Amino acid sequence: MARKRDEAAHAARRAEIRAVAARLFVERGFHQTGMAAICAAAEMSPGTLYRYYPSKQEIIRDLVADDRSDALALFAGLDRRRDFVAALASLCAEAMHAVSDPDYAALALEIAAEAQRDPEVARLVEEASEAVVADLAGRIRAAPPGAVGPGVDAETAARLILQLIDGAAGNGPVFASRRRRQALRGALRGLLDGLLQRPKT
Repeated sequence: MARKRDEAAHAARRAEIRAVAARLFVERGFHQTGMAAICAAAEMSPGTLYRYYPSKQEIIRDLVADDRSDALALFAGLDRRRDFVAALASLCAEAMHAVSDPDYAALALEIAAEAQRDPEVARLVEEASEAVVADLAGRIRAAPPGAVGPGVDAETAARLILQLIDGAAGNGPVFASRRRRQALRGALRGLLDGLLQRPKT
């Protein structure tokens, strides 16, 4: 009788491999990182690695999925906040601080470059982006009464907000200090009030 696989342990090991591979992709670039290098860094044999990931392409596809999950989890926090625009400004500032990390920016560039070469990666990147847009647009539409103006195009607003976050990629020094992050939240609050046409009180 075949032994049943421990799914939690399997998923955890795959996550460890992705973390190792992501670090190597940042340091060396995607095409300069072979599976042998990933094996060495993950301290496992090729046979073991290939049981978890048969190719680098599958690793990068899961990295795209991880990024999508992180974005969806971030905006899920809006459901628990009373002041919708203030909460959104805070979450945007949090996201901008996260993507400003140079390693995040470098990995995002590697994935974007691979998407230009691999149609399947391009499809997954596009699907992930559209899923986050749709999710955020839905939350904007469901905002509490008075939080969003009646004429707001929720999808366009969501795309602009996500573009703003993406634009922070790699700008770590801009968000390095607590004072700057606090100033960013205040500026975002004003910007979002205008974008979402928040009624004056």
